[in-house]
Amino acid sequence: MQAQHGVLIPPKQHTLVQIYNFDNLPLIAMNVARIGAQTPGMACQLEAGFFNERPKSKTKGSEVSAVVGFGPMVWLLITPDAPVRGGFRSLEETEIGDTEVPATVGDMFFCFSSEKNEFNRTLADNIKELFGPSGNLIEELVLEGGTHADIASEKEKVLLDSSGNLDTVQSSFVLTQKFKSDANFSCDLPQHKFPCQVDSQSGVYTVTFSKNPEKLSGYAEEVPHPPVSRGLFFLPSLDLLTSLRMGGIRMGSLAINAKWKE
Repeated sequence: MQAQHGVLIPPKQHTLVQIYNFDNLPLIAMNVARIGAQTPGMACQLEAGFFNERPKSKTKGSEVSAVVGFGPMVWLLITPDAPVRGGFRSLEETEIGDTEVPATVGDMFFCFSSEKNEFNRTLADNIKELFGPSGNLIEELVLEGGTHADIASEKEKVLLDSSGNLDTVQSSFVLTQKFKSDANFSCDLPQHKFPCQVDSQSGVYTVTFSKNPEKLSGYAEEVPHPPVSRGLFFLPSLDLLTSLRMGGIRMGSLAINAKWKE
């Protein structure tokens, strides 16, 4: 099992985040999941066209990353008999201080990162075309720079291990939050932080990782400033994504017919 490549490497100079909701999700959940599963491969194919001019001495590694996340409802619909353990569920509306904080939203999360804005946009447009009219883009952020956690050195905090469900090994969870404030505040979990604009004001967009969704839920309730939007997503391992691309999770405890194999 291996994690998604884009989880382990820091974002490049330019990052594009998109979050989708879908009409009639129960009817199209598996098709949505398959498109998500194809995304890393689409990024690799597209990379050759955008970065084929780089020197041969710099061919090691990738110039791009594409991270794919699934919201709680999508993952429940495609693995109904064995949902992700550990409290992976949407966060409800709450208050921080005297300010209302919205519930987490989003069926699919995409984070595209490269040295070229044009690459990110082309990949995003290709995904949007595949989703068709059922896909509703509810949040998009064009980001640049930022401060980034070294996920590769903190894998024990981020990636699920073999002590739980073997089928989710090397998977992770991510909490996204957009703040209408650029004030710094501490976080004990690995986190990428990007400057952004919120209603013409300086803000911050954070992407926080953990192998435990309950830790992310706890952190979401403790931030000193109320976010204006937030989302919670499961980042399946590359192996789980591959199984979806091949037509659905057919093996192991996450297979739709797993309970009949016990």
